[in-house]
Amino acid sequence: MSDRTPLSGKRIVVTRARHQAPPLEALIREYGGIPIAYPCIEIKLPAEPYDLDAHLRDLRNFDWLALSSSNAVWALAERARAVGAEREFANIKIAALGPATSAELRRQFSRAADFTPTLYSAEGLARQLPLEQGDRVLLPQSDLADEKTARILRARGGAVTALVAYRTIAGTGGLDVPSLIAQGEIDALSFASPSAVRYFRQRCPLEGALRLPALCLGPSTAKAAGDYRFQELIKPSNISLGGMMSALSDYFAARDVAP
Repeated sequence: MSDRTPLSGKRIVVTRARHQAPPLEALIREYGGIPIAYPCIEIKLPAEPYDLDAHLRDLRNFDWLALSSSNAVWALAERARAVGAEREFANIKIAALGPATSAELRRQFSRAADFTPTLYSAEGLARQLPLEQGDRVLLPQSDLADEKTARILRARGGAVTALVAYRTIAGTGGLDVPSLIAQGEIDALSFASPSAVRYFRQRCPLEGALRLPALCLGPSTAKAAGDYRFQELIKPSNISLGGMMSALSDYFAARDVAP
């Protein structure tokens, strides 16, 4: 990376959960930017994980494990280690929503996904998963997830077991981003999930925030940002943290040369 880049000195808000923020923050610094920590979500394990633990011990009873987020991978890894079920992940077929989920799968379980959809969304995963009639699918999700993914899989002939693998709650802490926005000291926002968009607006209801460039990881995140009336959405074609930074760099490069 050269000494001067389109992101040099740009202050970029990172809304990811604390345990997920460091890789994105490191990339922002690599591109010359300044990460501004503002955790808008926090990922918690279920208060009573007995159902989750039981299914992790018995993954051999399923044909597919469908992972629709890196948070699901993290939660499964935490509980698998707690109950000694890591070996169960060696033989089951695993579908991962996209590059970020696949990368977390490799990091936590040292294995690759067997399938990744071309459309990086939970709906894309449900519609493109190569199901055989009657295939048993384990679908671990957030407590905020709706029934749509499971409904699509069932309509396609899958026998789906959906269960809560983690809870998504509002994050706390970080810098005083509302004040920084009011003072014109923020250059862009970054969101990696619809929940981050939702809780950001709860924490920061300033109208001025909606005028800032909103960098969105994936179509569902971009849709959430659009629904909340963010005016300038940056949607990377490469759905990864690196793709996010490349898209943001291109955005500022184009803006800086605009007449």
